[in-house]
Amino acid sequence: MAKNAQDIGRALQRARKSRGFTQAAIASQLGVSRSTVAQIETGRRLFKADDLRRLSAFYDCSPSELLAPTTPGQQEVDGVSEMFRTYPALAEDQGPGSFAGVCAMARALTELEAKLEVAAIAHPLPEYRTEHATTPWQAALQGYRVAEDERRRLALGEVPIRFVDELMMTLGVRCAKATLPKGIMSISIAQPDHGLLVVVDKALSLEHRRFRYAHGLAHFLFGGEGPWRACSSGVAPDLAEVRADAFASSFLMPQHGLRRYVETLGKETLGRGAPTILAVFSEGDGRDKTGESRRVDGRQRKGRNPLTLSDVLRVAHYYGTSPSVAAHRLRNLRVLTDRELDQIEAVLQSGIHSPVNKELALPPALHEMDSLCSRLAALAASALHRGTIDATRFNDLANFAGVGVADRERLLAITAENPQL
Repeated sequence: MAKNAQDIGRALQRARKSRGFTQAAIASQLGVSRSTVAQIETGRRLFKADDLRRLSAFYDCSPSELLAPTTPGQQEVDGVSEMFRTYPALAEDQGPGSFAGVCAMARALTELEAKLEVAAIAHPLPEYRTEHATTPWQAALQGYRVAEDERRRLALGEVPIRFVDELMMTLGVRCAKATLPKGIMSISIAQPDHGLLVVVDKALSLEHRRFRYAHGLAHFLFGGEGPWRACSSGVAPDLAEVRADAFASSFLMPQHGLRRYVETLGKETLGRGAPTILAVFSEGDGRDKTGESRRVDGRQRKGRNPLTLSDVLRVAHYYGTSPSVAAHRLRNLRVLTDRELDQIEAVLQSGIHSPVNKELALPPALHEMDSLCSRLAALAASALHRGTIDATRFNDLANFAGVGVADRERLLAITAENPQL
């Protein structure tokens, strides 16, 4: 019986992971706690027949199919297939800019990188091991802390990130945009043949796409629970989503750099996050334990004026985020009060700021690169030079990457190992 319970648990875990669901999501469907689902998957708790029928209906499959054994390696092969089954609209569109087309490019890039032995040289993406978060507060703190650690690891300092997608490509994470079904903002895939891939909805604004790229990076840094994950709007976020959102806001808007930028706008930041009256303590001459406390009154300090909508728009433009992300980040750092945030949010929702924000909007050519296409094209040219692919395959990949026929000779010329400049 123990072995049977373990087999059932493993089958249920495979089914959940292959469909991109978390234990919390399944617990919500069954009306039990997440720990109960964890016990079922480890074989320490029996799975009831009624629960099997409910879960089969939720997955849209038969109970026998749900518990069917799998052969080694089948999970990796079937992971993305399950995603297409869950969202049939993803597989229906095969044209340019489609999700299926992006996946095909990712597979082609993985093949090229293997031929050129890129993986033998590149540094792998780290995975942060953190304790299991049980509250949104814990999840948010984990996101903020790991974002700071990643910026230090990558020597990014406190400055804005100009090309988020290109930076992630250097980390081994492919970024692309495609037409996604309504309600899905981004999809993260971790599959051997796809690599680490984040696809965002091309209908989102540039600022929103940058945020979703960083959001997807967080899922890989913390370790995914399955081969793919779809992030949807209008759905109550689980703790992994809370953590990824916190990571993205902190990764794009580092707190110390953000405070310094606000001060360049003539707005003081220290007093906004502290009492109006400060007590500065001095240890004295150090010969005894007595000291002196000096009262510092900040009520008439310079820069005490509240931040305006213009300030928030400038911060958002500087860091390449939406005004709402910037406003909430400022609130979390106590540079904005709750009342000021509510006022700014009301104006943002009214659309009054739109003409001004349009003037400050990020020009796509300067803040976003089609990194997946450019890398595929460059590696295809290198592979042709080295003889690992033939001219026919190169032309197929160039078509895939959107490189016109007239540009291919120039591409081959500049990617030659000894170019004649």
